[in-house]
Amino acid sequence: MSFIHVFVVTAVLQWSVVAGEGRTDQLTLLLCRVWEECLETAIDNELEHGELGTPQAICGDFLDMLEKHGVDCEILQDPEEETTDVGETLSSLEPNSSDEEQQQESPTTTDDEEDRKRGDNKQHPSQNHPASTDDLWRGGYFDDCSEIHTAQAMFGSVASGVFSIKPVHVNEPISVYCDQTTDEGGWTVIQRRFDGSIEFFRNIGAYRDGFGDSSGEYWLGLDNMYRLTHQNAYELYIELEDWVGNVKYARYSTFSVGPGGDYILSVGGFSGTAGDGFQLSDSTYNNNGAKFSTRNHDQDTYSSGSRAEFYGPGWWYHTNSRSNLNGPYFRDTDEFNGNNGVGVFWVPFNNEFYYSLKKTKMMVRPTDFSTRVVNMRLEKK
Repeated sequence: MSFIHVFVVTAVLQWSVVAGEGRTDQLTLLLCRVWEECLETAIDNELEHGELGTPQAICGDFLDMLEKHGVDCEILQDPEEETTDVGETLSSLEPNSSDEEQQQESPTTTDDEEDRKRGDNKQHPSQNHPASTDDLWRGGYFDDCSEIHTAQAMFGSVASGVFSIKPVHVNEPISVYCDQTTDEGGWTVIQRRFDGSIEFFRNIGAYRDGFGDSSGEYWLGLDNMYRLTHQNAYELYIELEDWVGNVKYARYSTFSVGPGGDYILSVGGFSGTAGDGFQLSDSTYNNNGAKFSTRNHDQDTYSSGSRAEFYGPGWWYHTNSRSNLNGPYFRDTDEFNGNNGVGVFWVPFNNEFYYSLKKTKMMVRPTDFSTRVVNMRLEKK
């Protein structure tokens, strides 16, 4: 391990620990492991670099900075688990081999039994029972894509792709797509559609647990969205594209999904070019505060029927809605009309109710991410 490497990590340690406000995250654990390797190398080789000082001095400064912020590397490791090798952790920062738009086979049936079967083999496991401990030693995984971005930036290579994360109180790693390019990156994708290869007309069990594949079209799962958005304050970014190549976005400064059963949507602070599809200022179409509904699981406030049955797959409905990005995927743009349903729709995009979009991407990141990036850049100067 080169001491230039240690020096670079030491230079950003102040920022990485302060950003967590004493919270033990995977980045801190990684830094503890780097400190351990620093000591091992110093003892084995007794190297010296005039421009950096002795290895012992570098390692000492490194440990002093950890201790300054109340981080005790000795107590972070679970004695029943093997220490994660720093090489393995760093390798997890490389995107998994995948095609961003790899096609997935569409299910041919949507009955209850098939939905349960899909749930048993889901890509994104349900986390109905939080960990019984604080799960300090997180086995080489980060909480979300913003932390992966931070670690990638530290080691000089930031890239989008498929990664595994473990939000707080989630027992098993979750496969997600990380968007590291949109607005400086750090986005964890929670929903993505681009070719209609995955069927979204499913029951509440499938929407709860998640379905699809993170290398293609997928829905992260309401349980996972709840865990993810309750470990920090998050914002939401929705990217939409029509069939002639127009790309617009809707951004919300606050976003979270409530706990199991209702999965209530909490969203606010709209900005962007696609219009406010959640209609925050409209009492009739406002989605904020709505429960999540699917076929056979009607939780809307419409008294004359089920909005999920009328509009299609699961979404957050009150009495009505101007959006549903999980709607049926229509490829024939000549047949967008009331007889065929409204498809994948976000009405303010083009002010047409019967228009089904080509691509959608919903993604979240911590609201303090931009501040973290600025602080990191200042530390590097």
